[in-house]
Amino acid sequence: MSSDNAEHDLEAHDSAPAVTFGPLKQALREHRYPVTAAELIEQYGAAAVETPTKTARLDGLLEDCGETQFRNPSEVRAAVLDALGHADASPEAAADEWTELRR
Repeated sequence: MSSDNAEHDLEAHDSAPAVTFGPLKQALREHRYPVTAAELIEQYGAAAVETPTKTARLDGLLEDCGETQFRNPSEVRAAVLDALGHADASPEAAADEWTELRR
């Protein structure tokens, strides 16, 4: 019975898209903001972002953002998710996770 509840809890928290940023996540968290999409493409364009079905490069994901200026890493994350066709399911939690650097 407890395993059924555990599976249900996992499904309830599984509403966020399965997107893996790998080392790019730390790089974006440490980057100095504000920054334009063009600047991020210049520095990290070849970095890969993975989903369960595909791998995409950051330059391709942000190419339509042009001179968009990002104020923090969570805004970059939202733009990447949007480009991948995912809605940002938990903006508050994501913002905390993406802006707080581990010590």
